Amino acid sequence: MPTASTALTAVTIAVVVTASAALAAGPASSAARAYTARLDGPDAPENAPRVRRPRLLDRRPQATAVLILTIPAGWWGARAGALADTVTALPLVAILVVACSVDAVCHRLPDRLLGWAARWLAVATATRLGVDLAVGASTGRATWPAGRAGIIALGIGAVMLIMHLLRTGLGFGDVKLCTLCSAWLGQLDPWTPITGLMLGFLLGGLASVVLLLLRRAKLKQHIAFGPYLGAGAWLAWMLALA
Repeated sequence: MPTASTALTAVTIAVVVTASAALAAGPASSAARAYTARLDGPDAPENAPRVRRPRLLDRRPQATAVLILTIPAGWWGARAGALADTVTALPLVAILVVACSVDAVCHRLPDRLLGWAARWLAVATATRLGVDLAVGASTGRATWPAGRAGIIALGIGAVMLIMHLLRTGLGFGDVKLCTLCSAWLGQLDPWTPITGLMLGFLLGGLASVVLLLLRRAKLKQHIAFGPYLGAGAWLAWMLALA
């Protein structure tokens, strides 16, 4: 028989999953469509990328994609007893799904959505820090996960920036996405950000090979890397709670 604590955890996660889907289908999706409309409109800059399959950014596909990822993540987090980590992750995943969808349709990661994700992570981290201090945790113990995550994010961000400057095909938006995901995953342990990055590159490499074999891409053609980096971060988070 489920305890009151288990029931409260289940209700909390269900509410956060629902709110995350609403966030993706509402303001995040609207921001994504407005962003691509500027790139595809008459006043678009000369170097604006081509927008393909813009209907992917509609409310229904965005809500569906978020539910597909957040429902198992919520269940997994509840099973692991990681309520605080799960409540932090679910809205972040929702915003990143929309941001990576924009990358899929136009090879750009919108700063506005990445900024939303960064602000949510900052608010959730500060709230968790305040709760830990309020229940009597030592200052060092309470602040270490966020401090460690910040150090890791700076290190990985610097490496990704160097790769971008060396023209490896990694966009500046990818650099910001890697830094953000490292700041999120680094709060779990030091290795999860690296795992997420490796999984992202692995998924991106496999997708490139498949596209080449199917003749859907050319050898030197750039692919949207954001969705694979986001998927790698999501998988790494799930694995870290296993």
